[in-house]
Amino acid sequence: MRRSYSSEKRLVSKVWCLFLAVVMVASVGLLPASKAQAAATTITSMDYFSPADGPVISKSGVGQASYGFVMPIFNGGSATLQDVIQDLGVNVRVGGNWIDIDSVSRFVYNQNWGHWSDGGFNGYWFTISETTEIQLFSKANGVTLNYTLQFQNINRTTITAMTPTQGPEITAGFTGGAGFTYPIFNNDPAIPYEAVADDLKVYVKPVNSSEWIDIDNNAASGWIYDRNFGQFTDGGGGYWFTVTESIHVKLESKTSSANVIYTIIFNEPVRNSYMITPYEGTTFTADNSGAIGIPLPKIDGGAPIASELGNFVYQINRNGQWVDLSDSAQSGFSYSANGYNNMSDANQWGYWSDYIYGLWFQPIQEDMQIRIGYPLNGQAGGNIGDNYVYYTFIGNPNAPRPDVSDQEDIPLSTPDNPNIEGMTLIWHDEFNGTQLDHSKWNYEVGYYLNDDPNTWGWGNAELQHYTDSTQNIFVQGGNLNIRALEDPKTFPQDPGRVAPYSSGKINTKDKFTLQYGRVDFRAKLPTGNGVWPAFWMLPQDNVYGTWASSGEIDIMEARGRLPGTSTGAVHFGGQWPSNTHLSGEYHFPEGQTIANDYHVYSVVWEEDNIKWYVDGKFFFKVTREQWYSLAAPNNPNAPFDQPFYLIVNLALGGTFDGGRAPNPGDIPATLQVDYVRVYKEGGEGGGGGGQNPDGPGSPSTIVIGDEVRGLKRTGDDLLFYVNGATFADLHYKINNGGQLNVAMHPTGNGNFTYPVNNLQHGDTVEYFFTYNPGQGALDTPWFTYVHGVTQGRPE
Repeated sequence: MRRSYSSEKRLVSKVWCLFLAVVMVASVGLLPASKAQAAATTITSMDYFSPADGPVISKSGVGQASYGFVMPIFNGGSATLQDVIQDLGVNVRVGGNWIDIDSVSRFVYNQNWGHWSDGGFNGYWFTISETTEIQLFSKANGVTLNYTLQFQNINRTTITAMTPTQGPEITAGFTGGAGFTYPIFNNDPAIPYEAVADDLKVYVKPVNSSEWIDIDNNAASGWIYDRNFGQFTDGGGGYWFTVTESIHVKLESKTSSANVIYTIIFNEPVRNSYMITPYEGTTFTADNSGAIGIPLPKIDGGAPIASELGNFVYQINRNGQWVDLSDSAQSGFSYSANGYNNMSDANQWGYWSDYIYGLWFQPIQEDMQIRIGYPLNGQAGGNIGDNYVYYTFIGNPNAPRPDVSDQEDIPLSTPDNPNIEGMTLIWHDEFNGTQLDHSKWNYEVGYYLNDDPNTWGWGNAELQHYTDSTQNIFVQGGNLNIRALEDPKTFPQDPGRVAPYSSGKINTKDKFTLQYGRVDFRAKLPTGNGVWPAFWMLPQDNVYGTWASSGEIDIMEARGRLPGTSTGAVHFGGQWPSNTHLSGEYHFPEGQTIANDYHVYSVVWEEDNIKWYVDGKFFFKVTREQWYSLAAPNNPNAPFDQPFYLIVNLALGGTFDGGRAPNPGDIPATLQVDYVRVYKEGGEGGGGGGQNPDGPGSPSTIVIGDEVRGLKRTGDDLLFYVNGATFADLHYKINNGGQLNVAMHPTGNGNFTYPVNNLQHGDTVEYFFTYNPGQGALDTPWFTYVHGVTQGRPE
């Protein structure tokens, strides 16, 4: 199998993340942090991050090779990439001269060179077919750092024999990690892997199985490249695996019978007791970045394995009280599953692994106490007694936090007035009627995804089935109400499985979509164990494949048992299970909770970043340097560059909060939504029917009349379209009824369409467009169309 450049760039950072974990075991954390700066910093010096990152990096390949290196150390370590990014440029040597890379036609950003970011590290990657000299330079004062990317072209060959260079029996570490270097091919040590890569297949199977599994592009088997297996480049290169049981690995030629079989042995420890002791030391000091890493305690004298991690309890001492680290509202720490998030200034923690497992914390600016406990019976939730290990953290008061000064709060509308200065309201539902508006919302019902019995609980092990009953979804008192009830039901997909609760879920699929803009959601959320209210977005057309390769934007999710906190997140990467996510938490001020009042949950989605807010207060940001798409590695905006629709639901149980189920008294639970409002930037506020003083633009942009001019009649259907805009929305009334506001569907090349179906002869349609012809949002005047009588002209 061949690595693409996107895999190569992630591999580079993966190697350094593993190195980082080793160093952290010795309590010298290297996790990066953004240094707060008042303004952009000029580069005064640059040094190679490590010997592996320059000045010469050598690779060989068939026709081309992928290179990557970690960003240099700027200004002796006193400045980060974020500080100096505006001053940093890239040159390529052409004909003896250094030329800005953007002026060199053979280099195209995000096609054969670009940035990578992973695990808190950043760097550059390049794909080249000849030896190339690269220079990083300061735009302000000419400071430079040179790299030579040395390339050796090799010829393809087929495999006739393979001889192991390690093993073939290898014992995995406590974390299940194991690996081996490439074998000798064709009895010639000079033949590199790249020469035979196209002829090599990898198969795996448990030692007690007789069926070999093709590991390549086979996510259904549970083997995911860069997650539990992959390739490394050190020492000539090889394969690595993370296992939970003993397996065989077979390397085999596609064209001959040549193969070699390795055995990776995973020894599950035998525990005579579950008493824990420190792995090494109990006092740790924060480094210059405020990072601390600690190995998890030994269990009965041995390091823990993956299946035991969920049994540990992590607590922090706050004002003399021990509180769970996962209760961020009380602990003051936010869990970060994908490494330190340098877009957030929150205290963060997470897991690391390299031969053993441990925890990292950053930035630790003050002294504190942590304790880690383990149940005496070895079972999650069991009695811990005095089975704790206590740790002392010595903080670094000078440790930096990321500069979030550019992440300002946003103004809000009021419950009675949706207008926001500088924004145009393009779609909204105030829930002022007596029933759900079916022109805006669809019901989702059932208990299974696509009727697949393996996806019970909507693929998340949730406990509720969704209905369209007014017992679960109703509009009353100016609110949308979604109510969860004890209402057991079985389904034909699996008659033996009972969904014990009913609830509601609605969406705007095929009725309203958004690509870039702002969404506000004002709601009062329910509390209770396992109660999971959510307001989120999915792509209309899954341009890059099924979940989560086409992305997901979670505007608001909350755990009912932790009413002082709500979250926002994005999911991306590849199709499940090759996906990942980034998330952030908002902590309500003292005295406020998700349930004590209505709060406004907002997301502002722009082309290159997404930001989250509660009550207008910023709390989380993700940029396109952090997300990626395995299906579109050359597109830096993918997968968040397509229309998404809105979803509101109230789930119970599920994976979001560890499979917790409601307690007696937690049900019924009701989610109350005051409004949903969607805005585009520009305009004077409103957008519900006003006329822009600048008029509707040129006649070629918005006109009505015949088939080519914007309004097309087909039988009893009417198709509106707008040409030459970056977005377009239709606002209309039929026979003087209530006004409907819908997003028109993009069809490419600036065309937007929306059908109105099943009109009767003589029906009067009044309408106007909100659109952007490239100069800000504009509203047209109102137009009138009488179906079957006239093609319509402006009134």
